[in-house]
Amino acid sequence: SKHYPKDPNILFLSSYVDSNGIEESARPDSQINDEPKQNEKSPKYKIDVPSPPSFLALGYDVAAFLNVIAALALILNSPTVVSSASVSISAGATDAAGLLNRYQPNLFGTYFAGCLGHLLLAGGTCQILSESVRTNRLFTSDTYKRLTMGTMLFGTLGILSIPGEAGFNSFMPGGIFAVTFFAKLVTAMVSFSGWEYAAKGFGVTFSRMKNITKEIVSGCQNVWKTLPVTEKRPATFYRTFFIFTILGNIVFNVPELVYNLKQGAGLFSLTTSLTISSIARLGLLSTVVYVLKDASERKRLEGTTFVKLNTIVGLWAIGVGISQGCSTGPFSIRQAADKLFFGILFVNNAVLSQLTKMGIISKRD
Repeated sequence: SKHYPKDPNILFLSSYVDSNGIEESARPDSQINDEPKQNEKSPKYKIDVPSPPSFLALGYDVAAFLNVIAALALILNSPTVVSSASVSISAGATDAAGLLNRYQPNLFGTYFAGCLGHLLLAGGTCQILSESVRTNRLFTSDTYKRLTMGTMLFGTLGILSIPGEAGFNSFMPGGIFAVTFFAKLVTAMVSFSGWEYAAKGFGVTFSRMKNITKEIVSGCQNVWKTLPVTEKRPATFYRTFFIFTILGNIVFNVPELVYNLKQGAGLFSLTTSLTISSIARLGLLSTVVYVLKDASERKRLEGTTFVKLNTIVGLWAIGVGISQGCSTGPFSIRQAADKLFFGILFVNNAVLSQLTKMGIISKRD
């Protein structure tokens, strides 16, 4: 059997990358599936898969559970948060009231975007990653390596976003703050462990930070190489939305964060942490959309993982759209239209992919 070379300093090392930046899977496409098959023949290429850390699969399960609990706690607390946030804000910023007023029209939608980020984006992705550990796909598939980097970003940045995302000021019960904090902390820690396992370790002492940095840089370079449209990489639906989510973070959220800080809002103020919450959420969302883009180019959208991801993104967007539509009183389709359109497209793709997998409709190009 053929073995791929091991290099601890190459991101997504289980795949080769050709001159066009397209990753070649460890097995031919005809043999790739994201769920195990009974009596499956041995693949053409064999990859030595070390045993994952004993806690890893359970850790992802716990992270998924905590994110669901955090989401439910925040949703149940929403009437108190939204009503109190309109008159309460962290002290220490002279222009704080003016900054908060900028959020009033969408405070309800922003708050629920954070709730659903826990429930669907983070909780759903962690559940998928748990299954990938149990089937050894986290180590051998770029799909799951990318997803665990997305959940790590969500958890790490999300720790700073807790005050705004949860509406935590003097009116927020401490128990809900604790649940939200631990959900983000566990998600970040488990995801980093999964990333390090998939990358064959980062070493120790001084070389550790160097290898982590090299992993991040090589990953960004790989993403950049796959962005240009070619015959093998057509201008797909997912590519377009991936670019939109990245630009949305860079063009809107980052300047918003800088503006709020310059106006005197503290790092843990409501306005600043609302922006950080959005950056963390869109970071995970853009990772998921990139994974779907890659699956689309490899004609793998019928896989269970990708059906789940399409469903997760679609339901999240529809939920955010509904909450935005209700943010200023009676439901307004104008305020909800963009998110509803975004979500319906992804749910539609999930349904079509599942029907194709079941043999009800023919496979699409």
